[in-house]
Amino acid sequence: MNTAGLSTDQAPPFAVPLSWYALVPLSVVAAGALLIVHGSRLLATGWLQPTAGLAHLGTLGLLAAAMAGSLYQMVPVVAGAPVPWPRLAHAVAGLFALGAAALVSGLVAGEPLLLLWATWALGAALAALVGQVGTALWRSPVKEPSVRGMKLALLCLVALAGLGLRLAWGHATGQLPVERQTLLVAHLALGLLGWVGALLGAVSWQIAPMFWFAGAPPPRWPRNYLGSVAVSLAVVLILALAKAPWLAVALAAAPAALAVWAVQPWQLWRQLQARRRKRPDPSLHLWQLSLLCAPLTLVAAALLLWIDWGPLGPLFGWLAVWGWAGAAVHSALSKIVPFLAWFHRFTQTGDQPELQARVPPMKQLLPDARLRLGLYSHTAALLLGILAIVTGLDPLARLAGLAVALTGVLWAGELALPVWRAWRVR
Repeated sequence: MNTAGLSTDQAPPFAVPLSWYALVPLSVVAAGALLIVHGSRLLATGWLQPTAGLAHLGTLGLLAAAMAGSLYQMVPVVAGAPVPWPRLAHAVAGLFALGAAALVSGLVAGEPLLLLWATWALGAALAALVGQVGTALWRSPVKEPSVRGMKLALLCLVALAGLGLRLAWGHATGQLPVERQTLLVAHLALGLLGWVGALLGAVSWQIAPMFWFAGAPPPRWPRNYLGSVAVSLAVVLILALAKAPWLAVALAAAPAALAVWAVQPWQLWRQLQARRRKRPDPSLHLWQLSLLCAPLTLVAAALLLWIDWGPLGPLFGWLAVWGWAGAAVHSALSKIVPFLAWFHRFTQTGDQPELQARVPPMKQLLPDARLRLGLYSHTAALLLGILAIVTGLDPLARLAGLAVALTGVLWAGELALPVWRAWRVR
């Protein structure tokens, strides 16, 4: 494992990122349960409010929670600047969870009051998150690509949150803006391509060499990647605020989409194939699953511009959230959490050499056989969801929900097992 250049002494308490990571399996189980109850109705079109609730369980409960926890962890270690008041992250995570739950419940039940509460809770939580992490990034003297990627991701989070809260407020009050579709397209582009795309790039440039011994990307690639994403999404935001037609906004996002869902996956695949340690593991297969879903997501996004087929929206969302981003997050957490469990327990026992020697290595904290179950379940849920969307068969949709829920249960075990095994060393 290569930790050169990381300020591990700046790491926050383990409970800080863990409080966010704990929301991930809860959200995945909830998403599976929602799909089991409602079946294929949720996958028939992207314009139903319950379908939007399912989507936000993925984008907020799965992706945003994992990414926020990773920012609290990565910014001090990679950027070398401590996040102020790190233990405040627990309260922010709690407020975020309440806001996300209110938003999803309000969308599924069609309850405006819940949506109104959600705008305030999520707005406050995201403002606190951006304030804490943004302060640390602003103070950071490090100019590495991963730090620039985190800065871009945070800027995109601010923009997409603003648009998302405006849409949620419109649903709550019945005052949806006339340019709703334009704002929705910009919200999706800023979220998936900027917030998720930039941060996944920043994370991959750190963990691919660290955990899989992959080579570094070409020197100019991270700068070109982040630059193309930033320029494209800046135009997207300008056009959205100028109330341009939704198609113009979507076309403005095309360069970022090509970079995030085609060029970056191809580049990272080459790095992983050329890694020094050839033995694969389930976490690597999960990341490769993500890279395979990326171009499929791009194709689905392009088809959305020209084909009027109701299930195409849910298919795009399924590929983007559960396939591309979800598999990458699953892979990353399967490495990050065991490493943090080992690191914190190892450093805590530094004054007791005999106890320190008994701290299990990462491979024993989360064995490959245990993670392989999560890989199989995640892949099965992905394929069942695609089949359910394409065929419209209700039993397949409910079976996909069952596979998603099972993945959430296995994921909870993957997070808890390393922590328990590390802290039982006495």
